[in-house]
Amino acid sequence: MFSLSYNMVFKHLLNGYSNSFFPFLNLVAIVALYISTLACNQAPIDQSITTVLSNATLIDGNGGPPLRNAVIALATDKIVYAGPKTGAPKAPTDAKTMDLSGLYIIPGLIDMHAHIDQGRHAPKFLAQLVAFGITTLRAPSNPVVELREQVRQGTIIGPDLYLAGKLINGPDSYFGQRGKTEENYRNIVAEDAKLGVEFVKIYAGVSPELAAIIIEEAHQHGLRVIGHLGETSWTQAAQAGIDALAHSWYAGLIHSLVPQEYREEFQHFYIPPGSAGFDANLFARWKEVVDIQGKEIKDLADLLVAKQIDVDPTLALGEAMTFGNSSSVLERLEPDLAMPGQVKRWRAGPHPYSAAWTEEQFAAAQEAWPLMLEIIRTFHERGVLLTAGSDLLNPWMTPGVSLHRELELLVSTGITPAEVISIATRNGAKALGIEEVTGTIEVGKRADILVLKADPTVSISNTRKIEHVFLAGKHYKPGALLQVQSKPSQ
Repeated sequence: MFSLSYNMVFKHLLNGYSNSFFPFLNLVAIVALYISTLACNQAPIDQSITTVLSNATLIDGNGGPPLRNAVIALATDKIVYAGPKTGAPKAPTDAKTMDLSGLYIIPGLIDMHAHIDQGRHAPKFLAQLVAFGITTLRAPSNPVVELREQVRQGTIIGPDLYLAGKLINGPDSYFGQRGKTEENYRNIVAEDAKLGVEFVKIYAGVSPELAAIIIEEAHQHGLRVIGHLGETSWTQAAQAGIDALAHSWYAGLIHSLVPQEYREEFQHFYIPPGSAGFDANLFARWKEVVDIQGKEIKDLADLLVAKQIDVDPTLALGEAMTFGNSSSVLERLEPDLAMPGQVKRWRAGPHPYSAAWTEEQFAAAQEAWPLMLEIIRTFHERGVLLTAGSDLLNPWMTPGVSLHRELELLVSTGITPAEVISIATRNGAKALGIEEVTGTIEVGKRADILVLKADPTVSISNTRKIEHVFLAGKHYKPGALLQVQSKPSQ
């Protein structure tokens, strides 16, 4: 009704002009009105808030522009506000407040391909992953249900775990779960389901016909299927309904990209090798016949998109094998941070998976490597749901460090750092079917948050510069997590 603010009114009142403005109000009424108006104009206190993070630059994982001077409010393990200061709820006086001026916030990282140390080093191993910002993890072929529950109950510090049963291999393979008949394989899947895992994993020795049977049975039990393929191509597995594919290099993908007239030549060009063995002399030939602009790559990418299949390329392991004659590649992965007993073995010689290659074969593989990076960029450009995975427990894959190397390699393909952050967070959650739970910094989601010292959209390597980790709302300092010890030896 009046154009003057209440602050102006009160100022005039104190100067003795109240009667000229409001002859019908007495002093007591005006003061009461002023006080009540001030109270109404302040945000109400949200008593659920336990932690407030303010003044950092927020990169929420959705791919939008960063928000400077953001406020994130947590209610124990949930995000209740993430946005500008304007509109932020007021926290109670006993809430923990952190001024993060000059720092950057991203969602916790999701490692989509990490085998788990199940022995006495498990507490140290899992805590180290959290120290490197990994708050969620998919463990293919590690049905460690008890360990998963210990993490969720808080008795062990570690990422939230999503598990696959032990790998399922072909009947003539020398390891993994194997059978002789269709019924055998259906029973293997049924037993995996009883364990309480979320995935089954099919391996390199599984034929296309057997893969289709396993996928069908798994889906009947509500389980997703991830493939490290060899005998079955990515195209064949996609057509059979597989949910996820791992390893861009040496595993199933290679002969999916070779023109049909050359495909038989590359049928066994995968690791671990089938009965015909892996011929490292084929690298130069593969580079010669694969066309980055060819129909095979476009058709496969479009099929993966149509079938909504996620892909974790595990480029860090591919690089380690391809450049396995280079000690500098190993040292970049910081082997001194590996679990006890591994460092000496890793430094003893070339990468074990490529140790038998000749120098000429190494050279040919290294010349072909840029083509693999181009293929991953093409997949991204055509809309394939890429995720980030480290393939932990393989040689040279240092816990935590290897996932950050994976992010660097994804950027090296030509994908922007901001897009890679989304690949390592939002995309992982989507692939796990938990995008309503975690993966981005949004209201209602679990408070899995990293606070960084430098801008990761400028350099993806800045994801290593972690100042604070929030794992389901619990605050950790990376240095303290790296001090967690293994269990005593028996």
